[in-house]
Amino acid sequence: MANISDIIEQFIISTLGQDNELSLSRNYLAQYFNCAPSQINYVLTTRFNFNRGFVTESQRGGGGYIRLIKIQNTKDEFINRLIQLLEGEISYKDAGYMLQELLVHGVLTLPQAEVIDAAIAPKALGLHIDMENKLRAQILKNILVNKLRNSGDLVTNDS
Repeated sequence: MANISDIIEQFIISTLGQDNELSLSRNYLAQYFNCAPSQINYVLTTRFNFNRGFVTESQRGGGGYIRLIKIQNTKDEFINRLIQLLEGEISYKDAGYMLQELLVHGVLTLPQAEVIDAAIAPKALGLHIDMENKLRAQILKNILVNKLRNSGDLVTNDS
């Protein structure tokens, strides 16, 4: 059975549909799902963030709203944005979200994503969490730089 965060996420995704922008009422959603408004905030923060291809605008108060905007990029712009996000470190969970987005954008095939997932898994890296997250980020960054090199549209000069 899905938890409330998964249900809220699926509701928002289905409401968004093929549109690139959606305005919602935080209080309405909280009442609809019989949960605290902070639960809606949690879903928006963790499931509809920049890493997952969204910008969230929010206005609190009586006429407050939440506006979700799906970022529209070319494949190469999308890859470059992800490369910039990989400058520090990335958790295995966030790397999984990133791999999902790479699949959705057609950057990776499912077999490629599965191999990468196996290579960046905690069992494969076997390091202290801080070092593991840094190494995982470097591995993903190098894969994405290679993808851009092969497409001929590399705009970052570090690898």
